[in-house]
Amino acid sequence: MILTDYYKGEKLTDAKCRFDITTSTGEYDLFEILLINKRKFNIGGLSFNFALQPETHGGKKVDNILSKGSHSITKVFRPNLENNLAYGDINGSNDGCIIVFNHDYKKTGITSIEIFIARGTRSDKDGLWNLFSDGELTHEVEALRKRSVTKNVTGKDEENEADTNLV
Repeated sequence: MILTDYYKGEKLTDAKCRFDITTSTGEYDLFEILLINKRKFNIGGLSFNFALQPETHGGKKVDNILSKGSHSITKVFRPNLENNLAYGDINGSNDGCIIVFNHDYKKTGITSIEIFIARGTRSDKDGLWNLFSDGELTHEVEALRKRSVTKNVTGKDEENEADTNLV
């Protein structure tokens, strides 16, 4: 398999850029450590930010960035702004990724972001992009989605109430 890990983030709060992980394979150690919430909403869960990043990288225009706090996870490249696909590479690793936005993002805005990790493909992101956009990784995408586990996302108030009940 080329695609090895899967994380789906959804907009669950009014925060402008925040996406909480609601489904994942939970096996990508870098995300499991980096994306953990230590305060505010969904403590102990995982989240990331998706924001504009108007700059270029290696001569290519960067459209957006995925980050956690001040740590950049990946610059997001969208070769075709008419579809809901993008690609990047995971900072601090040798891994590439494909990013899929909700299909109706033009009408509703981006409300969900799926990240498909392809370990060891950082130096061949263009090849990964071609395989994915040509539909050659569809079986892998579906296998990762099936293997993923839904995460229990709790708000700060719910978590505090649950902690009180334990005492």
